Amino acid sequence: MQGNQNFDNDVVIGNRYRLRDMIAHQSHMITCVLLLITGLYMAIQFNTCSLHAWELMSYQTLRLIHVIAGILFLVINWSFIPFNLITSGHLLNDLFGLKDFTRLYQAIVGVFKPPEEYPKYTIYDKTTGHYKNKLHPGYKLMVVFEAMAILFIGLTGIIMIDLKFGFVNFDIPIWNNFMAWFVNDITGSAAAIIGMSGVQLIRSLHLWATYWFVLELIIHLGFLGTDPRMSQNVKALFLTGKETMNEYVEIVEGAHEEHEKKPREKRPLIVFR
Repeated sequence: MQGNQNFDNDVVIGNRYRLRDMIAHQSHMITCVLLLITGLYMAIQFNTCSLHAWELMSYQTLRLIHVIAGILFLVINWSFIPFNLITSGHLLNDLFGLKDFTRLYQAIVGVFKPPEEYPKYTIYDKTTGHYKNKLHPGYKLMVVFEAMAILFIGLTGIIMIDLKFGFVNFDIPIWNNFMAWFVNDITGSAAAIIGMSGVQLIRSLHLWATYWFVLELIIHLGFLGTDPRMSQNVKALFLTGKETMNEYVEIVEGAHEEHEKKPREKRPLIVFR
């Protein structure tokens, strides 16, 4: 069960992340870095158009890495991570809600105060071992904008993908005809208003969404950097999955309906709470 606790001389240790949560986040991070490096490098080299533009790596190899990383990135973000959230049993606690408006204001104000006065947004139930609130309110809010950026990046990337790349050589006439119609006729008609072709508009949207994602990433890291418990969060996310509760955590005691279970009772796959 997520959030099991250990007691040793009044030290409370909670299981903040399951193994699959850690794998999902680290896979997300690795594929994200690969996409940014290969994608921005291709964008710069296309604009440079110099004789030695592709000295570091051939375009075909670079595009192959970018496409594979993109496919893995979308699989992780559109299936693995949502599945982890839904099956956690505490989905609503991980989404930005009404209480988070107050928490976000307190977190922003807390930046200008001593660390000991920073708001306790991590709320841990000592009795049940569950988190009543685990995520920084700023992070919860930024996830919404991150998801929007990923949606634009993913859709435009799928439109631009060439089914003939590297060792892959797919030829699907229906797909090719549909994309040609969509890019040239539908997107092209809108793009003509601003003096661009359909392909140029799709590429521009893909690049702008990437800049949007990078901006969101910087803000995301900024929220983490202002959190006095950053080292605890990093250790839990990348190494142990566990964290030691300290003075920046609000520890409460209460009942939880999942705490008392009948023997061999099956827990529902999806629990909204």
